[in-house]
Amino acid sequence: MTRLFALPLLAICFAAPALAEVPVPASCEPRIAGVALAVAEEAGEAQLACDADRAAIFQSRADAIFGPVSNPLVQVVDLAVSLSGAVYVYSVADVQGAMILDARSVPADMDAPSNVPVCHLSTLMPDGAASEVSIGLLKAASPDLPGYAERMEVVVNPDGSQRSVLLLDSHDVVSRVQTANGTRDFSRHIRQTDDVARLNELIIGIANVSDGWDCNAP
Repeated sequence: MTRLFALPLLAICFAAPALAEVPVPASCEPRIAGVALAVAEEAGEAQLACDADRAAIFQSRADAIFGPVSNPLVQVVDLAVSLSGAVYVYSVADVQGAMILDARSVPADMDAPSNVPVCHLSTLMPDGAASEVSIGLLKAASPDLPGYAERMEVVVNPDGSQRSVLLLDSHDVVSRVQTANGTRDFSRHIRQTDDVARLNELIIGIANVSDGWDCNAP
């Protein structure tokens, strides 16, 4: 499968700039000495809480700059910091029966935001993509989908067999999805390929190839 994570020219995401001071929520701080190690399930829940709190910082920043998106069906925050110093925030909302994709770039470091391009995209989702988003929202309600997925990538060997490879680099994508069973938070590595990761990829991919970005916004 070809992955579509090449962002617009001004926003190609690789490693974070060395000077970008990305905020760290309290939920991400190491546990103090003497606290028992969490079992695997609790560790996953703790990491999801950390990632969701990290995403919420940039979501709030996007809302403050551009205004909130009304009743989003899904919100996606790519936590990688682009070479320009921006973090990208995406939302999909139903507006009078049409799915509208809203994407924003916001400064990762609010202590030095002046050199970071602030861009906005609002575009109609193509019918096929809108249908895929609807299916993805239904799948996200499944209890079989964990909120935090262990950072493993399934690799297909030349003989057709599969193996799991630990993902050591950090490139997290966090989603908040409105499902039939309520709101769910998810955290995935960008190279993972389950139903949540595919929903993220679909939304980010459409934004990446759009020519409707406005970099004089707001």
